[in-house]
Amino acid sequence: MRALKLLTIFFFLSGATLVSAQIAERAIIAHTSESISLAPLLYGIEKGFYRKEGIDLEFRILRTDLASAAMVGSREVDYMYSAGTALRVAARGLPIKVVAYTLKNILFYLMAQPNLKTIPQLRNKKNAVALPLDTGGLAAKATLRTFGLDPEKDVTYIAIGAASTRLAAMGAGSVEGAIMPVPWNIRMKQMSFTELAFAGSYRKEPLTGFSASFEKLEKNPQQVKRVLRGLLRSMRSFRQDQKAAVEFIARRFRLEAPVAEESYRIEALREIESKS
Repeated sequence: MRALKLLTIFFFLSGATLVSAQIAERAIIAHTSESISLAPLLYGIEKGFYRKEGIDLEFRILRTDLASAAMVGSREVDYMYSAGTALRVAARGLPIKVVAYTLKNILFYLMAQPNLKTIPQLRNKKNAVALPLDTGGLAAKATLRTFGLDPEKDVTYIAIGAASTRLAAMGAGSVEGAIMPVPWNIRMKQMSFTELAFAGSYRKEPLTGFSASFEKLEKNPQQVKRVLRGLLRSMRSFRQDQKAAVEFIARRFRLEAPVAEESYRIEALREIESKS
C-alpha cells in the first residue's frame, strides 16, 4: 500500500511537471546590453530553471529608459534586470520596485583609445555611454570627477546604447573613451585599448537586480514568485557548478577559456542573494 501511494505521488508530480511545461507562462525580462552581470540569468534560461517553475522567460536587450516605460506603459516588458537604474526611475515617480538584488557592485571599466593612458587625457574628448544617467554613465562621471575632471563640462557624452555598439564606435575612432561592462573590457584590452580605471571603485551601488512594476506585483504575485525561484535556482547552480558556468560564459560571450574564467571570478566575487 505504501509503495502504491508513493507511486501515485510520483505520477501526480510527474504529470504536474508535464502540464506546467506545456502551459508555461510567457514573461519578458530586459536589460540594456549583454554583460557578465547577466550570466546567471541567461544560464538559468538555458538550463530550464524558469520552465521548471512554469515560466517561459525571454530575455531582450532594451535600454533601461525604454524598458521601464514598457513595463508601466505598453506592458510589453514584464521585468527589468536592473537595480540602480530601476531605483532612480522609481524615485522620479514610475511605479517600479526592485524586488531582489543580484550583484552588489558595479562591474564597469572606463576604457580609452590606445594613445590615451590617463583619465585627465579624456578632457574635451567624446565618451560613449548607454545613457548619461544610467548606472554606467553615472559610474563614468564619478570616475572622471575623482581624477580632477568636471564630468558635466570637460567631457562630451555620446549615448549609443549597447556595449557592442560602444565597442564598434571605439574601433571606428568616433569616440575616445567608453564605459564598458565585463567582459567587454577584457576583449578591449586584447585589442590594445587602454583600461583606465575600474569604475566600481568610485561609485558604490548594486548593479543588477530583479525589478517589477507595482501592477505586476499586485495582479500577478505568483508569477513574480516563480520567476524569483527560477532566478535563485539559477544563481545557486551558477555558483556551485563552476565548470558548467565557465563553459556557458565562454560560449555565450564568445570568449576564450582563460577570459571566461576571469569573467566568472569577477562576477562571483560580487554576487549576492538578498530579497526585500
